[in-house]
Amino acid sequence: MKLELESGTQIDSVVLADLSRIEGEEFAILSIDADTYMQCADQEEGEYLLEYQTGSIDQHFGAVDKPITLDRVMAAFGKYLNNDPSWVDDFKWELLDLS
Repeated sequence: MKLELESGTQIDSVVLADLSRIEGEEFAILSIDADTYMQCADQEEGEYLLEYQTGSIDQHFGAVDKPITLDRVMAAFGKYLNNDPSWVDDFKWELLDLS
């Protein structure tokens, strides 16, 4: 997987320790490919937006159960990186219309 950070940093073969670099960034994208990824964006007061996409913009989802803290983001990114599908059950997701 590839990790892209707002600062311009890109890591092509991500390991779990690399995820600590998300803290302090405005956004981060952990991707399998251009159409399959998890992303987060830092919002005000320690809350984040968290989204994922599977294959196309028709399958783009956002987490809606607030608050989404850095700890929750880090746990989700870690599970996503390790191919642990339980991250899906850790949040309530809504399909987003990106068309």
